[in-house]
Amino acid sequence: MNPYYTVVMIICILTMTSLAIDVGKNTILTKGDIKWFRITFILVAIGAACEYTCVTMNDMNRSISWLRKLLTFTEFSISPFLGVLLARSCGMQKTIKPLALTMSVNVILEFISIFNGFIYYIDNAAIYYRGRHYWIYIVFCGISFAYILFVFVIIGIRAKLRSLLNLIIIALIMIIGQAATIIDSTIYSSYLSVCFAATLLYIFIQNMLRHVMIQTINTEKDISNHDALTRVLSRISYDNMISLLDKEIKLSPDKLKFAVCECDLNNLKIINDTFGHDRGDEYIINCCKEICDIFKHSPVYRIGGDEFVAILQNEDYDNLEKLKLIVDETTKREIMKKCTLVEKKSFAAGFSVFNSSKDKSYNDVIKRADVEMYQNKKMLKSL
Repeated sequence: MNPYYTVVMIICILTMTSLAIDVGKNTILTKGDIKWFRITFILVAIGAACEYTCVTMNDMNRSISWLRKLLTFTEFSISPFLGVLLARSCGMQKTIKPLALTMSVNVILEFISIFNGFIYYIDNAAIYYRGRHYWIYIVFCGISFAYILFVFVIIGIRAKLRSLLNLIIIALIMIIGQAATIIDSTIYSSYLSVCFAATLLYIFIQNMLRHVMIQTINTEKDISNHDALTRVLSRISYDNMISLLDKEIKLSPDKLKFAVCECDLNNLKIINDTFGHDRGDEYIINCCKEICDIFKHSPVYRIGGDEFVAILQNEDYDNLEKLKLIVDETTKREIMKKCTLVEKKSFAAGFSVFNSSKDKSYNDVIKRADVEMYQNKKMLKSL
């Protein structure tokens, strides 16, 4: 026997055994997928062991005929069935039952062949021969191969075709290895290719699920970081920003430059009570757009139902006085506009600049902006 084949098969069997033990550890697979991957790895290991034992028997002078028949039956039954197991391990369920029933027919035919030898024949010297109807086994293998390709294409489409090529390569590894053995019985590549395909598929499914999980986390993070109504930054983002600024204030206050503009919408309660909350939401959105148009280069946060805060740095910080004039003109224009309250974009605003010599936290800065904002609200109401 070729010693290289012995080494390769031992490695394959040990790899499948190791994966069967390890599949439930440090994984993001579901319990169902873990179970089916474990079954797949165990059966691949059994099939590989059967193939190796049968090849070993070919080189022995005397072998046990009934044992060779049992091993050949096991090998021929498992091989086409692996398509079902690999597909189920990938999460496929709807199309599994018809194929499982089809492959069960193959198991029955392989069992019958033990006695009449129409698919394979083992003589009294335990020597293996292909039967007259060996093509039946080839048909079942072909169905299994076609199904694997179908499943992998479906998975690739679900993954938005990003990894379809990888899946096709995995399928080809399995198909080429199986086909080579079917064409030439002296090429023992059947279970070697299955071991490679099962291992690569396991890694692929893990990576795909991890990618989906990361996308979901990023989506949820984006949702939590943005206000659902206005799509500006949310209170969660605002609190995170406060934490960052407080750290910078403690570490290097002299290098930090920022200003705050706190905005409070006017008449929101009256609008909700008079026109309804749908029109109130429309009013909030329109006011928010106006605030964002003014502070184009600064993050704007919605920190309450009618409260917004813009944190000015860099370009907006340098143009602070100009922005103050724009806000003053806008708030006065909107409060004086001759239209219904809901058609206005009316808000009061207060500014405050970080002073490194006296401000010990962000809260010290926003307090001054809050005071100025309420003074501005009183002035606007007098108009």
